[in-house]
Amino acid sequence: MSDEQKAKVQAQFGPSSDAYATSDVHAKGESLALLVELVQPQPDWQVLDVATGAGHTALAFAPHVARVVATDVTAEMLQKTAELAAKRGLTNIETQPADAESLPFDDASFDLVTCRIAFHHFPNPRQALTEFARALKPGGLLGFTDNITVPDRQAAGYYNAYEKLRDPSHNWVYPLVRLQAMIEDAGLKIEASRELSKEFEFHEWADRQHASAATKEKLLEMMRHLPELLQPFLAPRWADETMYFTLHEAVIIARRGEE
Repeated sequence: MSDEQKAKVQAQFGPSSDAYATSDVHAKGESLALLVELVQPQPDWQVLDVATGAGHTALAFAPHVARVVATDVTAEMLQKTAELAAKRGLTNIETQPADAESLPFDDASFDLVTCRIAFHHFPNPRQALTEFARALKPGGLLGFTDNITVPDRQAAGYYNAYEKLRDPSHNWVYPLVRLQAMIEDAGLKIEASRELSKEFEFHEWADRQHASAATKEKLLEMMRHLPELLQPFLAPRWADETMYFTLHEAVIIARRGEE
């Protein structure tokens, strides 16, 4: 990750650590329980959680495994992860600053690598996936989730512009088929893939990234003029003096081959 992109991520997420610690979609989202269910973690596993944010994925896996290393480029997020782990009495979580695209770990170090709702911030996603695969032991698993968009390039561009307006550290959300292809290109074999939807209330979603009133108005205007292909995908609806819309998320489990 370039220094410029890393600085953007740190600037956006440093002040947001408390908001992400209490965000239901991050702390209790349907994809988190599904990820644990599909992975079936084992008691002797060494786990790496990349771009941990407030640590919700690390916290979910820690009771089931021997050790979790939670990494992020944002110090405030790592501090929040450590605080939440201490509150829950989880002593097998350790935090470490790390760039997803250049992980400071030896080859074949982990039984499981997880990355949840963070991949869209990586400017070099293929490099990140190569690092995930490198860090996995032969036969190890990648537990991955991220938002997805429609396959149409123009509509996807509109959607990503919408996300980037709210969060300048956003890089790109991909269609499911593209994510699957990139994961397989990294030498991992997909064993399971699920798609979930989640509805957001607009102001809570925008406030999590401290969007200004002017930015909010631009975002609402963009939602009023969605490309036709995005209408059923984002499904905006106005009710109770606010706007609700739907995002879609993929949960993918992939395995590194035995050597």
